[in-house]
Amino acid sequence: MEYPGTHFTRPIRVALLITLIVLFLIIAPLLIMYTAGYRYDWKNGLLKETGAINIDLEPKTAVVYLNNVKLQDKIPVRLNNIIPAKYNVRVTSPDHFDWNKEIEVKNKQTNYVKEISLLKKNKPEILIAGDITNFAVSFDGQFIIYTTKKNNTTEIWLWDNNSKQTNNLIPLSGNTKPNIIWAEKNNYAIITDSAIPYSQIKIINASEPLKQIDLTKENASINKLQWANTTEPQLYYSTKENIFSYSPITQTSQNITANKYTDWHMENGQLWTMLINSSTQDYLITKDTLGFSKIIKQIKNNEIKIVIDGDPKEPETKIGFATAQQNTALLRTNISGRMLLVNNNATLPMQVSKFLVSKYNNWWLMWSDWELWSYNDNENPYLLNRSGEHLTDTMPLDQYNTLALVWADKVTALFPYYSVSHDLINEKISNPIADTDNKVLYFISNNKNQDKNSNGIWKLSY
Repeated sequence: MEYPGTHFTRPIRVALLITLIVLFLIIAPLLIMYTAGYRYDWKNGLLKETGAINIDLEPKTAVVYLNNVKLQDKIPVRLNNIIPAKYNVRVTSPDHFDWNKEIEVKNKQTNYVKEISLLKKNKPEILIAGDITNFAVSFDGQFIIYTTKKNNTTEIWLWDNNSKQTNNLIPLSGNTKPNIIWAEKNNYAIITDSAIPYSQIKIINASEPLKQIDLTKENASINKLQWANTTEPQLYYSTKENIFSYSPITQTSQNITANKYTDWHMENGQLWTMLINSSTQDYLITKDTLGFSKIIKQIKNNEIKIVIDGDPKEPETKIGFATAQQNTALLRTNISGRMLLVNNNATLPMQVSKFLVSKYNNWWLMWSDWELWSYNDNENPYLLNRSGEHLTDTMPLDQYNTLALVWADKVTALFPYYSVSHDLINEKISNPIADTDNKVLYFISNNKNQDKNSNGIWKLSY
């Protein structure tokens, strides 16, 4: 039968209907699988589930390449339904170091490239010229206290980065290298000699540098000092008999408690203490001793000797606080290159000699000449880097904990979460300090090929 004005006979209509049904049965599953994240791998002739790549970093004007193909998307970049494989991601921006990483996309997984700030390509420039022996930078990067030697006197200077002015502070007598300790959240600093008990302690307010406080005039035999982590200046110190708090603004001391402890550390107003049992020689580590008094760990003396020395018959091992945060303490020992990481669960020996706690996420860094370890509270230490080169220093460069690794003859930057690195400085330096807010790395150059006019404090804007 054929309808008037048409050429569709019944067989043709049946064939067309069957064709449409077949196409529906083929296309509908394909659409469903496509929306579910499946793609056909033409190279290998397989149907595969897909993954995704999300890229969000600074600067937002950076350009992203995937396998050397420029992406048109602006940052942040969202690449969905990517066939599982290994891809090279390269991020570029004018006057910045390229960021390169091979990432592997897997089924139903999203690869995140985030919390990264590309580092600028700049050359170091000298900031303060002179034969400088030591320096330290204030918490906000505005002030630098540095020292020079003249005859038998250590001269101390205050540099203002804003006004570019220098003030000569009260000198310290003797040949010892002074310690400069800035407060964490204000522009007050302590300058001491290196002897303990301290014979000289000066407190400096960078805003009024001529009004200096000599703490040793009022207190004899001070053996430990620590700034409080507060915006208002507050200092903790101890003598053989007592532990005190001190206000540089009012210039008054307050007795906190009798000093019956082997050592102490102050964390956010909570007093950590270490007490040794005179009969068993065991150590008791207590947090918030004057408050809720939580025992973190009791360490047997023999345990310390075995852990540190490997032989309980070795001479007595002495320990003290390096730092303490949350429920973990890092303890110094009198054995070179040996420290103890102590928490509720374990006493962990660490073959490290230096440490730093990042102000970002309370991330711990501990290192020796050959290894760099990281630690977060209640987790196991993690080996970030091992090298045959000589690692002298490390420090965060930004809020994402990008690290500067200072080696014997160069400085490299490491993005630790991605194992990506590149060189920042190709020469030997000392006394590196990173101002993470203003992204400036300060250092003293040890390049012997430079002339005397290059002696002093250098800065690298990154």
